[in-house]
Amino acid sequence: MDSEADMDKASRPPGRGYLLCTSPRSGSTMLCDLLARSRVAGLPASYFRPASVATFRQAWGLPPHPGDWGADYVKGAVHHGSAGTGCVGVRIMWSDMGPFVERLHSLFPGAGSDVDVLAAALGIDRFVHLVRADRVAQAISLVLAEQTGLWHRHADGTERERSHTAKPADYDAEQITQALRLLDSEAQGWSDWFAESAVTPMVVSYEALTADPTTVVGRVVAHVAAIDVTVDEPDTMQLSDHTNRAWATRFRSEQRPTPPQ
Repeated sequence: MDSEADMDKASRPPGRGYLLCTSPRSGSTMLCDLLARSRVAGLPASYFRPASVATFRQAWGLPPHPGDWGADYVKGAVHHGSAGTGCVGVRIMWSDMGPFVERLHSLFPGAGSDVDVLAAALGIDRFVHLVRADRVAQAISLVLAEQTGLWHRHADGTERERSHTAKPADYDAEQITQALRLLDSEAQGWSDWFAESAVTPMVVSYEALTADPTTVVGRVVAHVAAIDVTVDEPDTMQLSDHTNRAWATRFRSEQRPTPPQ
């Protein structure tokens, strides 16, 4: 465990940082893996996802906090999120963005705009927007993960992340529609925030990332860390298979408007 003195020394906002702005099932776990493997872009993770805060607090040796996180946790995120690289990485979903910046404003009053407080608290001065062009496929991926409990596999096919005991998938058009509405809302939220904050993020697509991960992440590293590196292959494999494709075909066919009689 890091000593308190070492952590405090390394917890000042670094000279460079980035926010990975995304939504569920966008390929962000793969991108975070690749960025970490670059060894120059920190250790990006969902440090401010409410369900993950307690786990990170315990891992960092921080005492429980009645409001989930405070200034000590921000210091921990800077220290661990930069991983000694001088570049801190934070992944955030739109659904968590509002409470995240609101808490930062309360901890750093007078910092200014959302962009200003991100810079003051975490050294964030770069933004990467990871999107998935095929939102139907993204919604189906989300539904399958929620139903089966399997969220990620390692590159060798072994399970990496599971939320509950394995259960069979069951096609549910209404559940897919609800997931699609959620993802549409997330996309609109990011679009509005970027416009209101006068932020022009680097846009990366899931499709490009999965087609050529090493090339795409090289461009991202150049953007967030201003360094050219060659990055290893990711440790995360795509889960999409014949079930995803069959559901997408069925869903799209069922959503077609009925021709007039």
